[in-house]
Amino acid sequence: MNDQLEKCYFELAFTELAMDYYSLKERDKELEGEKGFERSNDIRFRLETLIKGCFEDFEGLSSLGSRAEELRAELKNKVEILVRKIDRLELEHYVEIRKEVPDEKPEYADDDDAARAVLRSIFGVNDNTLINERIRMAVYELPVRMTKVRFYDILKNSLKIYIGISSDVLARMMYMLYSTSGLKGDEEFAGEDITKADVSLLQEEYDYLNDLASICNYICVLGRVSDNIRNEGRKKVEDLLKLIEASSGLDEKSNADEAEKILSRLEGILEELSERRLVLEAKLESYLESGSRPDEEAVKLESMRRLMSSSVYAELEADSFGNADEKEVDSAFERFSEELDKAFKTGNRALNRARQAAVLSTLPVFFNSKADVMNYVRESLSACSNVHEKNTAVSKILSMEF
Repeated sequence: MNDQLEKCYFELAFTELAMDYYSLKERDKELEGEKGFERSNDIRFRLETLIKGCFEDFEGLSSLGSRAEELRAELKNKVEILVRKIDRLELEHYVEIRKEVPDEKPEYADDDDAARAVLRSIFGVNDNTLINERIRMAVYELPVRMTKVRFYDILKNSLKIYIGISSDVLARMMYMLYSTSGLKGDEEFAGEDITKADVSLLQEEYDYLNDLASICNYICVLGRVSDNIRNEGRKKVEDLLKLIEASSGLDEKSNADEAEKILSRLEGILEELSERRLVLEAKLESYLESGSRPDEEAVKLESMRRLMSSSVYAELEADSFGNADEKEVDSAFERFSEELDKAFKTGNRALNRARQAAVLSTLPVFFNSKADVMNYVRESLSACSNVHEKNTAVSKILSMEF
């Protein structure tokens, strides 16, 4: 199983790399002059050097992989800073659009009417996944009027579902909570005027860097593949090497034509490899969950699986492959609640409520029944005296699109 999965990752990473690089170069021509694109110049040029190394120095893929892992760490750091800034700006926007407007009239006769409208919007479909997503969005938009004790009870109890689940999954949830609550955003904006930040520019740069990181991950995979499998698979990736080389100079018509020809020959290969990958990964997952201490080869394959996953910045260290126990979950809660407490003491009431809304909506849905949701909606609206805030919340919930 090990060799088969490693061979599959080798071919799949090369295929994804070649196709995504071609798409990137096509899109780059459209992005010339865009600020978010220009701000990524340094990293883009360094990544291109690594990509070109794939066809210029196939024997040196191991070294290229090591350099790609260093670049991946840098990309991760840059993206984390952007996320913190974007999330912090979202909190500012949340507060700004909910500021009380004197003499504004309620859009509904009373809070019960407004609550019924919200509930119809949430439960107006038969898809449970969609209902849960609507609940999360409603929790974010609704006024937060609860005691800190209740807020922390919800947070602590919600995190308990991660007991017995991968530590990596818990780490991702905690990362999201720290980010959406804006705890690190104040640090990132230190010395800057947050009100003058251009969120669209930050978002543009964030999206582009994520695309670069995905390509970087494929080179990391190729660097982790054993020499034997790389050498044996050389013939299978000849077309892909040619596509990467042609894509590096798409401005020349001959290269563009060559790339188009190769792409036509690759039709269907990605789907075939992806199907094979799912079967082989199921065996790897079964082995890792068996309780046995994973051997070195399984650890390597798991790190490659993470590099190929949709979680672009997944942890690759072996100590993150285990499951979280109660102590680890409780510790994560304590650290996060301490940070939140510090923020609550320095933030104004409106910003603190925005932080709470962000946290509650990021957690897995914490209601046990439809009645619980109904009570939460009614309590949120009835406990809020800011008419504009209630009107804004209900309006946003009713306009949710899925």
